[in-house]
Amino acid sequence: MKNRRWAGKRSGIVFGAVALILTALVVPYACAGTTGAVPFSGDNPSSGTRTVTIADITDFHGHIERGADNATAFTVADSHNPGNMIPVSTGDLVGGSPYESAVEKDQPTLDMAKAWGLTISAVGNHEFDRGVADFNNRIADPSNGIDWLCANTSAANKSSDGLLSHVRDSTIRTVNGKRIGFVGALTDALGSVATPQITRDADLDERAVDAINRVARELKRSGKVDAVVALLHADASAAADIGRDVDVVYTGHSHAIKHGTTAGGAPIYEAGSFGRNMAVQDLIITGAGRRATVRVADVDLGNGTSHTAVDGVLGVDGLNAHPAQAAWMSAGAEENDEVSRAQHIYQASATYANHTGSAVIGTLASGVNFDKQGSDKHGNTVGVLVADANRESIMKHVYAGNRLPVIGFSNNGSLRTPRLDMNGDGKVTVREVDSLMALQFKAAHETLTGRDVKRVLAEQFRRDDGRLERRWLGISSNVTYRYAECGTAGESGNADAGVDTDSGADT
Repeated sequence: MKNRRWAGKRSGIVFGAVALILTALVVPYACAGTTGAVPFSGDNPSSGTRTVTIADITDFHGHIERGADNATAFTVADSHNPGNMIPVSTGDLVGGSPYESAVEKDQPTLDMAKAWGLTISAVGNHEFDRGVADFNNRIADPSNGIDWLCANTSAANKSSDGLLSHVRDSTIRTVNGKRIGFVGALTDALGSVATPQITRDADLDERAVDAINRVARELKRSGKVDAVVALLHADASAAADIGRDVDVVYTGHSHAIKHGTTAGGAPIYEAGSFGRNMAVQDLIITGAGRRATVRVADVDLGNGTSHTAVDGVLGVDGLNAHPAQAAWMSAGAEENDEVSRAQHIYQASATYANHTGSAVIGTLASGVNFDKQGSDKHGNTVGVLVADANRESIMKHVYAGNRLPVIGFSNNGSLRTPRLDMNGDGKVTVREVDSLMALQFKAAHETLTGRDVKRVLAEQFRRDDGRLERRWLGISSNVTYRYAECGTAGESGNADAGVDTDSGADT
């Protein structure tokens, strides 16, 4: 990787008023395997100590508009430890993407990852958005240069004639004389976020944490690696039971910035989403194989990155255009091919997207807004619109002429833009519809009783740390309902929905 770094000087030296890269002050974890506040000390060959840097993103979801920011961040991370940085992804690199990437089935994102030098990723649930076969045959095609990891899919699925033949349990990189093993796994809750067909084809036959522990144990005890990094596409809390054979864990899926500690004492990091954040850590490794010891130190890259609430997880949104980057370049840093390539990929994709997405497919009456922002159930007008569309689709294709009442639902998490008419011009384009419904899922249906419908409506009210939170569904306009809350807004309480409905309904 060609780096932005001080010409003729080793990275890590402070020159004038421009700050170079130092390892962050690290809040010590109350566990083995992590370190307190230390500066980057480089290598100590006489003691067998070498440092390898890991830079992780998660849930990028095809946000190639931030591709140059991520290219810059990876480059700065590499300049922190020249030639000894490994970029990784914890899944959902593609899927649910903005139109610029989605219109080309996320090939621009795969090209972007190649420009970054990213060659390792856990499999996320959104990698399967277009089906398991599409993922295996196109996204995971070896020509894209990424080792996709999912230890908890069945061995038969990963065999040469399996549905996930391009997926493996683990991969190893030798960097700075140290062998780093990477193990990946996918959330155990796949069935709740994917279609039944995708869930069957993925064939997860082992608990994610158990699979990680199994593969990490094999790697460590065979002496094949000196350190193990786990990439778990699940919330940080799901990594709690990972054992002592794993040295650091990166998680994802919930789009949060979090940290924690495994049962084996390793730090856990979750680095947000959409290319806005990056987790960067040094693995300080002494010895080799089964006798190796590993310390983990958080890295503060500086140079325009920002701090988050979690040490070791940095904000990188807008990094490439940050004044600190211009100062770095003017002070003698070399030009960077990765950043230029990322910029070119986005510009070419945006040009194509503007051409294909500008076709107008509908208009809105003056004053009509379809928005998902609202403080009550009536505020989510775009959710109601999508729920009505789902209802109409099912009535047309499944229950034409059937008198069974049909109710449509949608959830805000599947709507990727805040409103239908993003530029407010009253015209609805292909790009705006595709961006709103970026997950590419089809309408599903199920028969519910009246009691079932009430339970669905009541799920809009949830306790969160003792407070009553409202999370409104989009519900088709043929439904009216009443609800009463036991407790005032912001207080602990329950909700009960009263619905006038027939004995059964299809959703």
